[in-house]
Amino acid sequence: MLEVSLEEFFRTGSFGPVQLGMPRKEINTLLGSTDMWGPSDANSFKSATIWKYGDIEFYFNQDNRLYQIFSDDFEIPESCAEMQLDPWVVRNKMTAESFQDELKQAEIAFSIREISTLPGVIEIVTAGNVRLNCRVELEPDDEFEELGLYSFCLSDYRLLP
Repeated sequence: MLEVSLEEFFRTGSFGPVQLGMPRKEINTLLGSTDMWGPSDANSFKSATIWKYGDIEFYFNQDNRLYQIFSDDFEIPESCAEMQLDPWVVRNKMTAESFQDELKQAEIAFSIREISTLPGVIEIVTAGNVRLNCRVELEPDDEFEELGLYSFCLSDYRLLP
């Protein structure tokens, strides 16, 4: 069984033994197949560009290499039968301030930046280069109705053609 700690992920960028650039076949060996994959026009699990295990999504490039680990659909992040995921302190709608306090307490370095294309959202970038998006202000006519953490992602777009 694959063991993953989100605290370690934020600290180092390591998602257990899964690393960006890893071939699809190796991830399939570690986690097996999944019933959740996309996009909807993909012919099969093996050709899909996104594999979802619990609340964690793995994105593959045209060379069948992992270029992104992403999650945005969770209350407390959960995994699948083949993965034991320690969510650490992460929960949906956690305030940016409380998450920053947890990072400081765990001595995980981070920076904060505003996202110009998403008013009212900040991005917390951890020492492991994991980016977490937090809504800190509600905007008029915005689809978001709650403040707090709503996604985390590690990507390497240099792996895209």
